[in-house]
Amino acid sequence: MTFIAAHLYCKPKNSSIVLNTYIASMLLVFLLVSLGNGVTYDNGRLLLFGENPNIMGAKASLAFLIAISKLINKFSIKRSIIIIAVCIPFISLVATSASRGAFVSMFLGLTVLLYFREMAAFKKWALIVFAALASGVLITYLLETNPLMAERFLNTVESGDIGRNTLWDAAFNIITDNIIIGSGFEGVRPRMFSYSGINLNPHNVFLYIFIACGLPGIILFLIFLTRLTKLLFRHYKKYGDSLNLVIFVIVIFNMSKQGGSLGKIIFWFFFAVLIGSTAQIMSSDKQEKLAQ
Repeated sequence: MTFIAAHLYCKPKNSSIVLNTYIASMLLVFLLVSLGNGVTYDNGRLLLFGENPNIMGAKASLAFLIAISKLINKFSIKRSIIIIAVCIPFISLVATSASRGAFVSMFLGLTVLLYFREMAAFKKWALIVFAALASGVLITYLLETNPLMAERFLNTVESGDIGRNTLWDAAFNIITDNIIIGSGFEGVRPRMFSYSGINLNPHNVFLYIFIACGLPGIILFLIFLTRLTKLLFRHYKKYGDSLNLVIFVIVIFNMSKQGGSLGKIIFWFFFAVLIGSTAQIMSSDKQEKLAQ
């Protein structure tokens, strides 16, 4: 993460090359999965290149949002045909993963992207209405053609169980009993098992850090996120590009629901891109201070 962030800090224009490379890599993943490569099963659970399908779904949703932002930022008929064709494989990967979180990530990210997009009010609302209609059609199609995803969504709607309720309840109890001193990262699972009977981490990065590092650790992590949020928002206000804000929101959303997210390279890769993208803002601040 440090290497990528430092490289982009020195050459901010390379961030677009990095994101385009990421899109190309996910297209390659789609091609390989379509050919049956990397598709395995472990006790009946689908794995894509050895990864939990939720992770692959998150990766595909991020690729979808990066691609669609290029269309929203600069619309043309030719561009729309190319980008929509590129986005179809990412939607297919999300459907294959049957990940509710990845599915929500696509629409949450699209909402943030449109909300922060600077354009005339009429155009923005027209685009929102079109996106809502297209999303409705897509949701209907996926639920009708993907029984597993339909079953998981139905279970969530009927019972309110998102598959993490028991883990989160146990995590809150652990934090309540040990609010100041953490257990260390190696002590998270033993404590989760003693409180819930399930040998899994909390599937939420904030709860995980709070249990492992205690109150000082979660405060430092929140300070890091707050400072990055401020810089990203200032970058948006200055350049009018909301993609970095979208990536930040989706990364945090997925880290808040996936187990072991603190150790997933994909999330820290995007943190590196986001940190590197703030170079222009920090450089302008230095120039303003020197001018004063």
